[in-house]
Amino acid sequence: MAGRIFTRKQLIRHGHTDPVGIVYYPRYFEMINDTVEDFFREAMERPFGQMHTIEKVGVPTVQIAVEFQKPSYCDDMLDMGLVIERLGTSSATICVKALCGGEVRLSAILTIVQTNLETMKSIPFSGPMRVMLAEYVVDTGETEMI
Repeated sequence: MAGRIFTRKQLIRHGHTDPVGIVYYPRYFEMINDTVEDFFREAMERPFGQMHTIEKVGVPTVQIAVEFQKPSYCDDMLDMGLVIERLGTSSATICVKALCGGEVRLSAILTIVQTNLETMKSIPFSGPMRVMLAEYVVDTGETEMI
C-alpha cells in the first residue's frame, strides 16, 4: 500500500555551487535537513522551533546514506520528495529524493530518533504523531515512486 509523498521545491542558488558550477555536496545535506524540517512543520504541524523550545523534543538524524546520481547546477529547480520506509516506536527511516525534470539527482536514506532534549534519551512518538507519520509510510521497494 502506497503512502503519501511530502514534496517541496528547492531552487539551486549560486551559493549552493562549488567553483566547478555544481552543487557542493555538503549543501545537499542542508537541503535534506530542510526537507525533513519542512515535513515536520507542514505535514506534521510541529515546527522545529516549537518542538525544541516548548516541547523540549527533537528528531536528530542518527544515520544517513546518500547517493549522488547526477550533478545539479545553478538555477535548477529540484523537486524534493520524502516518504517513510519504516516507522518504529521512537525512530523512523526516511527516504528523500531530489529530482530535476524527472531525473533523480540524489537519494538519501536517513534514520531519525525522537529525543527528549533535556535527557537526550529516545522517546516514543505519541499516538496522534504516529497516526500522522503513518500516512507517509510506504511498502518496501516503493521509494521508486518519488
